[in-house]
Amino acid sequence: MSPLYLTLFLIGAGFVVISMFFGEVLDFATTGFFFLKPKVLALVLTVMGGVGLILTPRMGSYLTFPISLASGLFAGFLLYRFVILPLMRLSHTSTHDKQSLVGSLAKVNLTIPQGGFGKIKYTVNGSIVTSPAKAEDGSGISKDTDVVITSIKNNAYYVMERSVQEAEVARPSVKSEEVLSAN
Repeated sequence: MSPLYLTLFLIGAGFVVISMFFGEVLDFATTGFFFLKPKVLALVLTVMGGVGLILTPRMGSYLTFPISLASGLFAGFLLYRFVILPLMRLSHTSTHDKQSLVGSLAKVNLTIPQGGFGKIKYTVNGSIVTSPAKAEDGSGISKDTDVVITSIKNNAYYVMERSVQEAEVARPSVKSEEVLSAN
């Protein structure tokens, strides 16, 4: 058993286990080569060490190193190309421009006390999102009230209660839809 491959395997496997608990802390942004990303590097080291441990007794150390290095890089490339990149693309499409939400409808999820903050929920790209909210005029707004987002300042959403007339304009009744479809 080669101490080099055992060390590589243990370092890579140890990093994988540690990243399960502290993944966000260890996932720093890197530029350049794909294998410099921490999770990819952990996989490269683990596969390289594992292949080296398996092949050293059968092939000798001179042939084992290039094969284990190529295997580790290939596994790292596969992880990056088919797991990390698609997940990065998904996270970019799920983010939204907050200012584009001004004028959108929301519902009070946690009562907004007079002069204080509560929570609203709204839908963005098919996902329900909650955010801290305050009444635009400083009044209190009870839970389950429909509101309109009027502005966003310092990650706080300022809202105004929707009036009955606004609700009818935004969401026509069944009768008006039937009249429109009959014509």
